Amino acid sequence: MALSDPTQIRTTDYQTSTTDYIAGEEPWNKNIEGYNIDSEATESSKYVCDWNKWHGLYRNVPELRSTIDVWSRWIIGRKLIMNTATEKIVGRWRGNGIDTVRKILINIKRTSKIGGDCYSEIIRDKANRIINLKILDAGTIRIEANNLGIIEKYEQIVQKPMELQIKVLNSWEPDEIFHIANDRIADEIHGIPEAEKLQKLIKTKHQGMDDYTTILHRYGKPTFFYEANTDDEAELAAITAKLNKAVKEFENIVVPKDTLSKIEKTSVPHYSIPDPVPWFNFTRSYFTESSGVPDLIRGKSDEVSLAAGKLNYLGYKEKIIMEQLEYSEEIKAQLGLDISFEEPAEIDIEMGINNSNEND
Repeated sequence: MALSDPTQIRTTDYQTSTTDYIAGEEPWNKNIEGYNIDSEATESSKYVCDWNKWHGLYRNVPELRSTIDVWSRWIIGRKLIMNTATEKIVGRWRGNGIDTVRKILINIKRTSKIGGDCYSEIIRDKANRIINLKILDAGTIRIEANNLGIIEKYEQIVQKPMELQIKVLNSWEPDEIFHIANDRIADEIHGIPEAEKLQKLIKTKHQGMDDYTTILHRYGKPTFFYEANTDDEAELAAITAKLNKAVKEFENIVVPKDTLSKIEKTSVPHYSIPDPVPWFNFTRSYFTESSGVPDLIRGKSDEVSLAAGKLNYLGYKEKIIMEQLEYSEEIKAQLGLDISFEEPAEIDIEMGINNSNEND
């Protein structure tokens, strides 16, 4: 057989031998969906949150997680405002056993922003007093509404793998569940996840980061083409294994004369690609604009002037105050308790206090 038989061309195995990539899931094989704007209908009869999807985005996308976390903490604020009787009631709440009322309220708000809805079981004593709020798994709760779109009950369901039948584990009347729906719209019986409007932008940003990571990786570990003086299957396999091992372990390799007749390297030439920093800055700015939480609030202030920072703070403060009022109204309507939240501080007053303390 001729040594130039093209059917005997071999490639190295960078996916499994030199990196942790899974074949088919390499950064350079990830593509965002084709550009389209999907139509959306409202669900007004039955609904189950796709909790695993939205929770996965929250847990794995750091900018989304920090946005939702800081948003929820600002709504609850530093102080819960209530009378003595209400304070006595909520002081006994322990959630899953180790919670406090502050942690419960933050968790409820955070969960509603992640998946669109948070369902908490209202636990009462024999005197019909609320003695606890226990947050339920949003991915297992099905909302049932009548033909008029009025919620009639909540059901906790489970569907085993490979089985079509859904089993109902628990059922609650509407007044037995504290339901917080995030930004509910029209006749929908559920809320909207914050990540819904951000998921395509998140994909775009992280695709660019993965692509650039691959480019940097290829600077340090370029692709080589080896021309071997053999087309024997066993000999080619042996050469490939030794080359992979040398690359993986960052070692040199010595070969007998005429074993390899030619070695060529491919790499990305310096300055041959656009500077990615402006694109990354744009996607970060677009994410900030779309999420509604300024960079300053999330702790990044190096590019914000004092005047711009004040405007960002004041705009965000008004948004927080409105959500605090809505949250208080929902607590009053569903739980019958008067709980309000301390408004964010006046920025000029806080700065004046800090300057005064420094001067002292």
